[in-house]
Amino acid sequence: MLGIKNFDYQKHKKVIEEFFKLAQSGKTLPGNSPGHLDGWGIGYYQNGQAIVFKSGNSVVEEKDKFFKKIREIAKSKILILHFRKSAWKNTSNTKNAHPFKYKNYLFAHNGTIYDYKHLLKMNALDSETFFRFILGSPGNSPTEKIKKAVENIKNKHKFSSLTFLFSEGINLYAYRDYQKSPDYYTLYRHNSLISSQPLPFKNRWKILKSKKLVIL
Repeated sequence: MLGIKNFDYQKHKKVIEEFFKLAQSGKTLPGNSPGHLDGWGIGYYQNGQAIVFKSGNSVVEEKDKFFKKIREIAKSKILILHFRKSAWKNTSNTKNAHPFKYKNYLFAHNGTIYDYKHLLKMNALDSETFFRFILGSPGNSPTEKIKKAVENIKNKHKFSSLTFLFSEGINLYAYRDYQKSPDYYTLYRHNSLISSQPLPFKNRWKILKSKKLVIL
């Protein structure tokens, strides 16, 4: 996952290029095949409206399509990218690719909620269900809704990680939480960037502490 506040293609071109390499070289859980090639997506805002462009195919095979769209976007207050490593068999399709959009909200998740069907009754996998569960949680602000949803899941459900990126179009929210594999379920920050792994062109990436919500 990669989140950028105040995205500008001319400024962040190198960031995108380095992040793209993680589709093949990015960390995976022990025992998993290499690569995050089970779908990809781009979430952004145009004239204040959330837009998602995504595919259920390998982003490496669709490299030209990916970069063409990034160039077309050019600028966005918020940009969220996700290369999927599926936890569920035979689910590599556009519907299950991240980010997800609902109304003017964007969401991308890294992790698995094993008993997600108990969260909400909807035709979706765990990550999209988690997203809608956040939006339906009590609270007058995204921060309140996120904290309430996370608290509920941690008290009642089984999961590997609740690590995610979220936006309402103004702020970029980043949250890291895990019950296993802390070296895999990571988020790092460098100024206006949040990445699941530190990118090599910067040397001041700081890992987000677990269970702390960061707002850019």
